[in-house]
Amino acid sequence: MQKQASRFMPPVAARPPLRWPARFLIAMVALALLGVLWVHPFAVGGSALALGGLVAALGRREALRLARLAQSRAGESICQFARSIDCRRVDTWVVRAVYEELQGSLSSAEPVPLRVTDHLQRDLRLDADDLDDLIVDMAQRARRCLAHTSANPLFGKVATVGELVEFLHVQPRLVGGN
Repeated sequence: MQKQASRFMPPVAARPPLRWPARFLIAMVALALLGVLWVHPFAVGGSALALGGLVAALGRREALRLARLAQSRAGESICQFARSIDCRRVDTWVVRAVYEELQGSLSSAEPVPLRVTDHLQRDLRLDADDLDDLIVDMAQRARRCLAHTSANPLFGKVATVGELVEFLHVQPRLVGGN
Protein backbone atom coordinates (compact mmCIF):
# COMPACT_ATOMS: atom_id res chain seq x y z
CA MET A 1 0.00 0.00 0.00
CA GLN A 2 1.43 3.34 -1.04
CA LYS A 3 1.39 6.13 1.49
CA GLN A 4 -0.91 9.07 0.74
CA ALA A 5 0.87 12.37 -0.06
CA SER A 6 0.78 15.05 2.64
CA ARG A 7 -1.02 17.49 0.35
CA PHE A 8 -4.13 15.33 0.90
CA MET A 9 -3.92 15.89 4.65
CA PRO A 10 -7.17 17.11 6.20
CA PRO A 11 -7.35 20.86 6.76
CA VAL A 12 -6.71 22.52 10.09
CA ALA A 13 -9.35 21.34 12.53
CA ALA A 14 -11.92 23.90 13.63
CA ARG A 15 -12.24 24.54 17.34
CA PRO A 16 -15.52 23.30 18.82
CA PRO A 17 -17.89 25.98 20.12
CA LEU A 18 -17.89 26.78 23.82
CA ARG A 19 -20.18 24.65 25.94
CA TRP A 20 -22.80 26.19 28.21
CA PRO A 21 -20.67 26.15 31.44
CA ALA A 22 -17.95 28.20 29.74
CA ARG A 23 -20.49 30.58 28.25
CA PHE A 24 -22.14 30.99 31.66
CA LEU A 25 -18.77 31.75 33.29
CA ILE A 26 -17.97 34.36 30.65
CA ALA A 27 -21.38 35.97 31.15
CA MET A 28 -20.86 36.11 34.94
CA VAL A 29 -17.42 37.71 34.56
CA ALA A 30 -18.86 40.26 32.12
CA LEU A 31 -21.66 41.11 34.56
CA ALA A 32 -19.17 41.49 37.42
CA LEU A 33 -17.04 43.83 35.31
CA LEU A 34 -20.11 45.89 34.40
CA GLY A 35 -20.98 46.13 38.09
CA VAL A 36 -17.50 47.39 38.97
CA LEU A 37 -17.66 49.81 36.04
CA TRP A 38 -20.99 51.15 37.36
CA VAL A 39 -19.53 51.76 40.84
CA HIS A 40 -16.11 53.11 39.77
CA PRO A 41 -16.48 54.39 36.19
CA PHE A 42 -13.40 56.64 36.06
CA ALA A 43 -10.97 54.22 37.69
CA VAL A 44 -12.10 51.25 35.60
CA GLY A 45 -12.40 53.28 32.40
CA GLY A 46 -8.96 54.84 32.81
CA SER A 47 -7.37 51.49 33.64
CA ALA A 48 -9.05 49.85 30.67
CA LEU A 49 -7.92 52.65 28.38
CA ALA A 50 -4.31 52.42 29.59
CA LEU A 51 -4.29 48.62 29.33
CA GLY A 52 -5.90 48.71 25.89
CA GLY A 53 -3.31 51.20 24.66
CA LEU A 54 -0.47 49.04 25.94
CA VAL A 55 -1.90 45.91 24.32
CA ALA A 56 -2.41 47.75 21.02
CA ALA A 57 1.16 49.11 21.04
CA LEU A 58 2.67 45.70 21.80
CA GLY A 59 0.46 44.04 19.17
CA ARG A 60 1.56 46.58 16.55
CA ARG A 61 5.21 46.03 17.47
CA GLU A 62 4.84 42.24 17.12
CA ALA A 63 3.00 42.60 13.80
CA LEU A 64 5.84 44.75 12.44
CA ARG A 65 8.44 42.23 13.64
CA LEU A 66 6.61 39.38 11.89
CA ALA A 67 6.17 41.46 8.72
CA ARG A 68 9.93 42.17 8.64
CA LEU A 69 10.65 38.48 9.18
CA ALA A 70 8.27 37.52 6.36
CA GLN A 71 9.80 40.13 4.06
CA SER A 72 13.32 38.86 4.76
CA ARG A 73 12.15 35.38 3.72
CA ALA A 74 10.20 36.40 0.63
CA GLY A 75 9.93 33.59 -1.89
CA GLU A 76 10.36 30.83 0.67
CA SER A 77 7.61 28.27 1.21
CA ILE A 78 6.96 24.85 2.64
CA CYS A 79 9.07 23.48 -0.23
CA GLN A 80 12.31 24.97 1.13
CA PHE A 81 11.29 23.90 4.62
CA ALA A 82 10.72 20.30 3.51
CA ARG A 83 13.99 20.23 1.54
CA SER A 84 15.90 21.04 4.74
CA ILE A 85 14.51 17.83 6.30
CA ASP A 86 15.32 14.29 5.20
CA CYS A 87 11.81 13.43 3.99
CA ARG A 88 12.85 9.90 3.06
CA ARG A 89 13.28 9.31 6.79
CA VAL A 90 10.76 11.74 8.32
CA ASP A 91 7.02 11.42 7.69
CA THR A 92 5.90 14.20 5.33
CA TRP A 93 2.56 14.41 7.14
CA VAL A 94 4.47 15.48 10.27
CA VAL A 95 6.46 18.03 8.27
CA ARG A 96 3.31 19.57 6.76
CA ALA A 97 1.34 19.51 10.03
CA VAL A 98 4.11 21.28 11.95
CA TYR A 99 4.66 23.88 9.23
CA GLU A 100 0.98 24.71 8.69
CA GLU A 101 -0.03 24.72 12.36
CA LEU A 102 2.92 26.90 13.41
CA GLN A 103 2.40 29.27 10.51
CA GLY A 104 -1.31 29.53 11.32
CA SER A 105 -0.56 30.31 14.96
CA LEU A 106 1.51 33.38 14.12
CA SER A 107 -0.80 36.38 14.14
CA SER A 108 0.39 38.08 11.01
CA ALA A 109 -1.29 39.63 7.98
CA GLU A 110 1.03 37.72 5.66
CA PRO A 111 2.27 34.17 6.24
CA VAL A 112 5.75 33.93 7.71
CA PRO A 113 7.86 31.24 5.99
CA LEU A 114 9.37 28.97 8.62
CA ARG A 115 12.81 27.45 8.83
CA VAL A 116 13.91 24.37 10.76
CA THR A 117 16.36 26.55 12.68
CA ASP A 118 13.67 28.93 13.99
CA HIS A 119 13.65 28.94 17.78
CA LEU A 120 10.12 28.40 19.06
CA GLN A 121 10.34 30.87 21.96
CA ARG A 122 12.93 33.38 20.82
CA ASP A 123 12.04 33.69 17.12
CA LEU A 124 8.36 32.68 16.99
CA ARG A 125 7.48 33.89 20.52
CA LEU A 126 5.51 30.77 21.44
CA ASP A 127 5.17 30.02 25.13
CA ALA A 128 4.91 26.50 26.54
CA ASP A 129 1.11 26.61 26.90
CA ASP A 130 0.57 27.72 23.30
CA LEU A 131 2.99 25.07 22.11
CA ASP A 132 1.20 22.34 24.08
CA ASP A 133 -2.09 23.24 22.39
CA LEU A 134 -0.43 23.37 18.97
CA ILE A 135 1.25 19.99 19.42
CA VAL A 136 -2.14 18.38 20.04
CA ASP A 137 -3.44 19.83 16.75
CA MET A 138 -0.25 18.86 14.90
CA ALA A 139 -0.38 15.30 16.18
CA GLN A 140 -4.05 14.99 15.26
CA ARG A 141 -3.43 16.16 11.70
CA ALA A 142 -0.30 14.01 11.29
CA ARG A 143 -2.09 11.03 12.83
CA ARG A 144 0.38 10.68 15.68
CA CYS A 145 -0.31 9.44 19.19
CA LEU A 146 0.66 11.69 22.10
CA ALA A 147 0.48 9.00 24.77
CA HIS A 148 3.74 8.41 26.64
CA THR A 149 5.54 11.48 25.31
CA SER A 150 7.93 11.27 28.28
CA ALA A 151 9.40 8.13 26.67
CA ASN A 152 10.32 10.17 23.57
CA PRO A 153 14.10 10.79 23.53
CA LEU A 154 13.44 14.44 22.61
CA PHE A 155 11.01 15.02 25.50
CA GLY A 156 11.90 18.33 27.16
CA LYS A 157 14.58 19.08 24.56
CA VAL A 158 12.50 20.69 21.80
CA ALA A 159 13.65 24.26 21.13
CA THR A 160 13.50 24.65 17.35
CA VAL A 161 10.98 23.91 14.61
CA GLY A 162 13.21 21.11 13.30
CA GLU A 163 13.36 19.48 16.73
CA LEU A 164 9.57 19.70 16.93
CA VAL A 165 9.31 17.83 13.62
CA GLU A 166 11.68 15.16 14.94
CA PHE A 167 9.75 14.92 18.24
CA LEU A 168 6.43 14.29 16.49
CA HIS A 169 8.03 11.92 13.99
CA VAL A 170 9.28 9.71 16.84
CA GLN A 171 5.80 9.48 18.35
CA PRO A 172 3.92 6.33 17.26
CA ARG A 173 1.33 6.51 14.50
CA LEU A 174 -2.31 6.22 15.39
CA VAL A 175 -3.88 2.91 14.47
CA GLY A 176 -5.44 3.22 11.04
CA GLY A 177 -3.20 6.23 10.24
CA ASN A 178 -1.56 7.05 6.93
